[in-house]
Amino acid sequence: MREYVYHIWLGLFGPGSPENYFVQEYVDDDTPQSQFGAEQGEHFFDTDFVEISFPIEPLPVGELVDGHSYSASYLDALAQKAAELGINEVNVFVLAKKVEFASPRSAAGSGYKLWYLGEFVCRE
Repeated sequence: MREYVYHIWLGLFGPGSPENYFVQEYVDDDTPQSQFGAEQGEHFFDTDFVEISFPIEPLPVGELVDGHSYSASYLDALAQKAAELGINEVNVFVLAKKVEFASPRSAAGSGYKLWYLGEFVCRE
């Protein structure tokens, strides 16, 4: 069994916001290619190593996360961490291989809140 470390974020976004927040527009200069990348301090991230889901309506944390890649490895720890932070329902889940983001962080803006919950070990 192989183990990898992944970063995980949970978010609560207004209607239509998540798609615009995460979409990467390819540019030739050093401008970040997405709002998510910019707020994480990254010009580019490889979408092959980042899993993002955003249903329209908020769901309980466990319900949204269950069934995502490697979720059996981290679901209980993630649900506990979210509960400690008072996060009950979300409509954004992000799972990213550790190497994709050097300085992951929480972010907030008009109509959204994205919580960085930390690094979690995922077993393949």
